[in-house]
Amino acid sequence: MPDSRNYIVVSNGDECIRWLKGISDHASKFIFVEEQNIPKVLQLVEAVNINAVLLHMRSQDFRQEVVLSPAFLQEVAFIEEISATRPDLPVLALADTADEQLLLTIMRAGARDFMRVGSKENELLSVLGRYSLIRREYAIPQQATGKITAIINARPGTDSVMLAIHLAQALQEREPTLLVDLGTPHADSLLFMGVTAKYSFVDVMTNLARIDATLIDTGFARHKSGLTVLSMPEDPEDDFRISPADIYTVLRTLRKSFSQIVINLGGVTRVDFLQILLSTVDRTILVAEQSVPSCKRNYELLKALRAQKLELQNTGLVLDHYLGRMMPDANSIASSFDLPVLCLLPPAGMVRLASVNTGDSIFEQNPKSLYATKVRELVQVVMESREPPSKSGLMANVQRLLAELNFSRR
Repeated sequence: MPDSRNYIVVSNGDECIRWLKGISDHASKFIFVEEQNIPKVLQLVEAVNINAVLLHMRSQDFRQEVVLSPAFLQEVAFIEEISATRPDLPVLALADTADEQLLLTIMRAGARDFMRVGSKENELLSVLGRYSLIRREYAIPQQATGKITAIINARPGTDSVMLAIHLAQALQEREPTLLVDLGTPHADSLLFMGVTAKYSFVDVMTNLARIDATLIDTGFARHKSGLTVLSMPEDPEDDFRISPADIYTVLRTLRKSFSQIVINLGGVTRVDFLQILLSTVDRTILVAEQSVPSCKRNYELLKALRAQKLELQNTGLVLDHYLGRMMPDANSIASSFDLPVLCLLPPAGMVRLASVNTGDSIFEQNPKSLYATKVRELVQVVMESREPPSKSGLMANVQRLLAELNFSRR
C-alpha cells in the first residue's frame, strides 16, 4: 500500500513480538530481526522504505541495575552505530522498565524516544506516527523497479506451476522476466521445462551479499525462450528458514534486474511465510478449481491471510479446468471469495500432458489452443495492472457470509 509505514524491530522477545503483532493498524508493518546485526539492518534499510528502527532492550528484562552490563553496552553501541551511519533514520528503544539513568544513556547514544513494551495501542501509534512524519522529509524517491506477480493455491499439484511457467514465458516475450518457483512439489518448473540449475533459491538466500548481475547471468537457470528461472532445490534441507528481512532484501535486488517477476507459491500454505511474501508483491493470483475440495481449501487459505490483516486489494481469481455448464459457476465462486475473476482456464488435458512430457511450452506446441489464448489474455491484465470490478454492497456481503457457512459445514 502506498501509505504503509515500515518499522524494523530488533527483538527475540516473545512478549514484545506478540504485542507488536497485535497492533490493529493496517498501515503499520513490523519487520522482525532477531539479532543486533547492523549490516543486515542497513541492508534492509536500503531494500525497503523504513520509517524507524525499534530496538528491544532485552537487558532490561532480567536486571534492574544493568547500566554497565555487557548486554546493555552492546545495545548502546548498536544505537550509536545506527544513528551515526544513518542520522536520518530514527532509532526508538523498547523495554519493560526504564529509569532516569537508562533514558539519559540511550538518548545520548542517539535514541529518539522510548516506549514501554505492552503500552496501549494508541500510545504506540502516536509515537510511531510522529517519527514517521519526520522520516518522510528524508524520503528518497523510489527508482522504477520490476513488478512482482505471485500465484497461490492451497492444493499442491501441476495447475499452479503450469500457469506460472506460461504466464512468465508470455511476459518474457515483452520484457525481461524471472520465474521464482517456490511451490510444491519442489522444482517442478525445472522438470516441466527440461532445464537444469546450478544455483537454487536456497543458495540465493544463504548468500545475499553475492547477488549481482554477474551471478544472475551465470548462475540462474535459463530456458530456451529466454526466461530466467530460480527454483527451490528438489530436496531442500529441513532446517532451511527464511527471515522476513532476507525476503525483502532479495526481492528488492531481483526487482532491479527484471521488469517482471512471477512467483509460484502453489501448494504453500504456511500463512506466516505467505504473509511475508505477499506483502511485497504487486499482484496476487489465487488459482482454484470448481471442485468443492479446491474451493474449500483455497477459501480457508484466503480467510487465514485476511485474518492476519494482510491487504489483498490487488488480488484476483483464476479458475482452472473450468467447465461452463458445471456448478458452482464462476460468478458464485467469485462472490464467495469476494474476489474478481481474472481468467477462466480450460481443462486442455491432452495439450497440457504433451507440454509436460516434451518440455515444450503450449505456446510452441499449440499456440492457438484455448489455454494459450486465455493465458495471453491474463498477461494483458498483469501488464496493464487492470482489475475487473468486484461486487460490492449488501448482496455481496450476504453471499460471502453464506459461502463461509457452507464451506465450514463441508
